[in-house]
Amino acid sequence: MKAELIYQDHNSNKFWRITVTGNEHTVTYGRVGANGTSKTKVFADEAKALKDAQKLIRVKKGKGYIEATAKSHIVRDSYTLVGKPVTDFGSTMNPATAVKVLSGYDEKLKVVNKLDKLAKQPNIGEMDTLVIGAWQDAHDPISTQILDKLVELKDTFSGLKHLFIGDMDSEECEMSWIVQANYTNFYQHFPALETFGVRGGESLKLGKIDLPNLKNLIIETGGLNSEVISDIVESNLENLEHLEIWLGTDDYGCTIKPEDLTPIINGNYPNLKYLGLKNYHLQNDLAAALQEASILKTIETLDLSMGTLTDKGAEALYNNDALLELKHINCRYHFISDKWQKQLKEKFATQNINLRDAEEADEYDDEVYYYVEIGE
Repeated sequence: MKAELIYQDHNSNKFWRITVTGNEHTVTYGRVGANGTSKTKVFADEAKALKDAQKLIRVKKGKGYIEATAKSHIVRDSYTLVGKPVTDFGSTMNPATAVKVLSGYDEKLKVVNKLDKLAKQPNIGEMDTLVIGAWQDAHDPISTQILDKLVELKDTFSGLKHLFIGDMDSEECEMSWIVQANYTNFYQHFPALETFGVRGGESLKLGKIDLPNLKNLIIETGGLNSEVISDIVESNLENLEHLEIWLGTDDYGCTIKPEDLTPIINGNYPNLKYLGLKNYHLQNDLAAALQEASILKTIETLDLSMGTLTDKGAEALYNNDALLELKHINCRYHFISDKWQKQLKEKFATQNINLRDAEEADEYDDEVYYYVEIGE
């Protein structure tokens, strides 16, 4: 017997695996992308080993772990990109990792200088995964600096398949204050990209994405302009498997209405397995718009986490029988009552619906406020 579980929230991305062989079981646990730590326990016979393993699985599920087969197709978090651990670039580079280039506020070397240094590494031809972290002033546009430098080094970085730009935590720069760039003329220089992602919506322009091998597209913002959605809709993304968009709130620049998302939820993405429309301040309306969405016929995971789902949105999901065909539904971080949580868990038990992190609305002067998980 073998079981693998994962636990994911904004701060954690952990796995827990147990394998029963004869009269012993081995538990391995750790951060997704790492080898983890293993412990083996021996029992009197196989039946007792199985019984103890099943008990441990129940305990883990009670703490919010879910079956790995129902995971929300995690492509990136603060520690990994496409399953590879993120490692900061210093004097050497390990091509088996997601190499991260960043520059602290007090550092003498800027990101562009470090990219030049990275390009001179003897094993640079083996690197296929690159993460751009904090640049010295994240409030400044990067288009004439980092993007131009990447284009300059395109022949050296010709093996690049996975790229994420703007990987910063709140201490380095609040997400909504990261000034992004215009990527319209960038893709042609890296046609082999299979993963492309950015963090920060300020000044972001995707343009028409022309990446024939693209499988994963990730846009993380506290407030996204509807023009970016139009760019996505107008792009050729027929090979896309993972589409993750943090829509955000109007307090930080979101101009997206649920109807703007209609071309996506009814779009033609034949290979799409995961659709994440996350961190949205109009999540109830989006839940209602999904009632007859054709995308539900093809995807395996629907991720509506980090948003402002209330009982109104819960009822819309409950009445949508098309969701029963999915493998997983993620609604982590929400404002749903215990009553509706119970009903959703009962109906979507097979989908192992994630309803962790129930929040309480704020009240000021008789007004009720619901906040997305990450705005600023």
